[in-house]
Amino acid sequence: MISAFPTALLADWRRLSQGKSLDVGSLRAAIEQADDDIASLIDLSVSDASKPYGRRVLLESGSLEVMVARWTRGRTCSPHNHGGSVGAVRVLQGRSRHVIWQPTREGLKCIDESVAGVGDVLVCGPDMVHSMGDAGAELPLVTLHMYTHAIDHMVVYDTTEGDTLIVEGSSGAWVPEPTSGHLRRRVLGYHQAHELA
Repeated sequence: MISAFPTALLADWRRLSQGKSLDVGSLRAAIEQADDDIASLIDLSVSDASKPYGRRVLLESGSLEVMVARWTRGRTCSPHNHGGSVGAVRVLQGRSRHVIWQPTREGLKCIDESVAGVGDVLVCGPDMVHSMGDAGAELPLVTLHMYTHAIDHMVVYDTTEGDTLIVEGSSGAWVPEPTSGHLRRRVLGYHQAHELA
C-alpha cells in the first residue's frame, strides 16, 4: 500500500465500486469530491519521459478503475477510446489540451478541442475517441482518471502509420512497442470500434 495514499478516499472509492450501476454521473460526483485528499494524489503520480504520461493505478476492481497520470511535456497521447468504458478525468495540476476525434475512412476528423484547468472535469463516453496532452501551464499536467470498470482493451489510432490498433488496457494511450506484448491486433486504415468485431 502507498503510505501517502489518503485512506478515506480509498474507502470511498471501494464503496463506489460496489455500487450496482456506475455511470458517468456517479464517477463525476466522486471525482469532484474531497478536494484536499484529491490534491494529495499529485504526489503519487509518476513520470515516464519515454511515454506521453506515467501512469499509476490506484484502484482496480471489476467495476471501477482509478489512476493518476503525470504528463510528459511536449507529448500528446494517441487518439483512443476506453474499450466501451465510460470515464471522468479531473485536472489536478497544470492545463490539459483535450481533443475529441471522429474516425473516418479518410482519417481522423477533429470535432472538438478545448483546454481544461485545475479542478475541471472531462467526461468520456463509451464510444468517444479523444486525445490529451500538457497545454503548457507553469506546472506539468497531472490528471486523475476514473473508469466504470478495469479497462480490458483500448482502440488506439496510430497517426504515423494510419492504422487502428487494439491494445491491452494496461498499455496506456499510445502505440505500444512491438516487443511489449500489449498489441492485440493491428488493422490497416482508420476504423470505428464497432467495425472491429
